[in-house]
Amino acid sequence: MIAANMFSTGAVTLRSGTDMLCVLKLISEKRAGQVYVVEEDGRLAGVITSVKLMEALLAPCPSGAMTGEGSSASGLPEFIGKIDSLADKSMDGVIDSGFISVKPDTKTMEVAAIFADGKKTVESIPVLDDQGRLLGIISPWDVFKRLWEYALKKNRQGSTHISPSA
Repeated sequence: MIAANMFSTGAVTLRSGTDMLCVLKLISEKRAGQVYVVEEDGRLAGVITSVKLMEALLAPCPSGAMTGEGSSASGLPEFIGKIDSLADKSMDGVIDSGFISVKPDTKTMEVAAIFADGKKTVESIPVLDDQGRLLGIISPWDVFKRLWEYALKKNRQGSTHISPSA
């Protein structure tokens, strides 16, 4: 079992150099937790997470304004102002270029170990070819589904005690 057998190709992508307003709209419209930034040749340049965007948008808000410790209404104009000020700026400041990726021949258990590691929160893992081009993404659910299907197959062969209807 390898990564090539479980990745999906529906990753939300943007070209490098896109402005922040486009990023914010895309994440909102697609309800995406992550956007993959690709170069013109398809190479993956980085990942933008919704958490990183929130950090960029909330950074200048008054302390406590968004946490309920102060009046959240007083922080809302600053939040909206921050969106307006970022609208035509480059997304470069929110791109994570230190992302974790795998190759198509990476073993399923190696992919599972990345999600279970805990050193870095990983929402999904990009699968890249030898030139660094994005082929697709793997979510924790993709790994679980693949391992579960394998366990059921082994059960039918009499080697485990897993019941498909359990």
